[in-house]
Amino acid sequence: MSIYYGVISLIAALLLVTYFIVDKKRDTWLMLLFISILICNTGYFLLSMATNLTFALISNSVAYIGNVFLPFFMLMMIFNVCHIKYSKKLIITLVVVGLIMCFIATSGGYLPIYYKEVSLQLTDGIYKLVKEYGPLHIVYLFYLVGYFGSMVAMIIYSIIKSKQKSKMHAVFLSVIVMGNLLVWLIERFVPNEFEFLSISYIISEILLLLLYAMLQEYGLVINNKLPEIEDNSAQVDVEQFFTAEQIDSIFLNYKKISNLTVREKEVLRLILCGTKRKDIAVELFITDSAVKNHTTNIFKKLKVENRNQLYKQVKKYY
Repeated sequence: MSIYYGVISLIAALLLVTYFIVDKKRDTWLMLLFISILICNTGYFLLSMATNLTFALISNSVAYIGNVFLPFFMLMMIFNVCHIKYSKKLIITLVVVGLIMCFIATSGGYLPIYYKEVSLQLTDGIYKLVKEYGPLHIVYLFYLVGYFGSMVAMIIYSIIKSKQKSKMHAVFLSVIVMGNLLVWLIERFVPNEFEFLSISYIISEILLLLLYAMLQEYGLVINNKLPEIEDNSAQVDVEQFFTAEQIDSIFLNYKKISNLTVREKEVLRLILCGTKRKDIAVELFITDSAVKNHTTNIFKKLKVENRNQLYKQVKKYY
């Protein structure tokens, strides 16, 4: 059993490394989600190797630390993906609730509130943590159900309000959330010797990496850290706009353009045509804020500060 948990923990570590490669915008919540999954699986791995009660309780606490904060990070990630605004007060409130829940869940062996009794038994050569649930164990059930319900509600809300441009992205999120909920419910009510959530988390990470790779390619991920770049389209001289032939030549000869994503290249072509930001959003079926983010990225990668500088820069390449 330890080998299985060890392999799963190693995969979780590799996926965390992969995250830093895939998520170029460094989404804080996604990063914390991947870290919490690694912590959780590491706890399962340590627990599978425990040969005394003290080490088993510590390992169990490590797993719970990852489990308790994982739904919080996933909910905040869903807020970002679905373009739903949230306040700092909400974050503070959820952090405080999470800390309280973490204290309750890791109190086993010290206070009879989450576990009435806990012991380590040897069965068929394998040590197993045997637990008798206490009065506050039900609180954890309500805690998780509350988070899962909130996630589903936010996804449905984003579809109704058209905040999520692609229904495929919403389907991805729904599959991830409902899949983990289903696995958790099965583990709660069907006796088993293996924590299938550890595998479910790995599958969720892979799906999230695929989702974020697609969202970043098409500019649908909010990144609040990006600076606002002023759109100077109204101040640009009409003579500075470029023809389709000139733009093709610029794309062919200006090597830095190869660093742009597919969507950024589409936005750049429209900018060079003199298209205003709102018109770019309409033509590409994206939000105005997405155009701002793309424009920011384009200017940063091409080392210019506004459209006027961009036009002067690209003139050298046609």
